[in-house]
Amino acid sequence: MDNKGKKRGLQALTKAGSNLKETTEKIKEEKPEFSTENNIIFSFNLNKDLLLYIKQLRIFKIHSDLSHYLYNESDAVREGIQLLKKAFPNISQRPDEIKNPAKAGRGAKSDPNIIRSRTSFAISEADVEFVYNFIYDKQKGGDRYTKEEFFCLLVEHLEKKYKIRKLEGNGSN
Repeated sequence: MDNKGKKRGLQALTKAGSNLKETTEKIKEEKPEFSTENNIIFSFNLNKDLLLYIKQLRIFKIHSDLSHYLYNESDAVREGIQLLKKAFPNISQRPDEIKNPAKAGRGAKSDPNIIRSRTSFAISEADVEFVYNFIYDKQKGGDRYTKEEFFCLLVEHLEKKYKIRKLEGNGSN
């Protein structure tokens, strides 16, 4: 047998290590791809008025055009996220070690007079990434920025697009 063509020992190990390094560098250079299927249940703890606006928008869309009869609250939230993506195109990917910059923690005090409601919407993995990247971007300066503040901004952009105002109230009814 002729073993001259095969590398043995350290030569083989060095070659394997360089292949691994090249592969790892290629993976780091590629941007992560996120699913666009609306299959992630994303939860919020919101002021009742924000949630009522989303419901009001749903009814408005259905009444304005019956072809929107399947339009639901998750559609409204996804539409709001798309509006924010257009308004803030320079939001960059957060570091890998920051999985969820919106986790509730100490210092998250809310007004006891505001009625809050836990709810969730079906959005895509790409939308979840945008939400978390947006929140991380707003927190860079050291300020607190919550999912509810993100949702307030989302509702503001929907209000501008549809020119319907959210129901006025303090959420304490």
